[in-house]
Amino acid sequence: MNFIMTEGGKRREGILSLLEDTNMPLSGTELARHFNVSRQVIVQDIALLRAEDQKILLLTEDMFLKRIR
Repeated sequence: MNFIMTEGGKRREGILSLLEDTNMPLSGTELARHFNVSRQVIVQDIALLRAEDQKILLLTEDMFLKRIR
């Protein structure tokens, strides 16, 4: 079975990469601008990533930080 990465899947990988590459929190608004999508799309992506057990902390309503173990 071949797995084809969706646009959303690529964006979520990109979100994880950005969060891992910085020790500063990133806002949903910043991420939305970077990926040229709405902030709501980013919030939904973060929810999906957290449901996959990605260690993403919600610092405030609009600030995210990847916790690295």
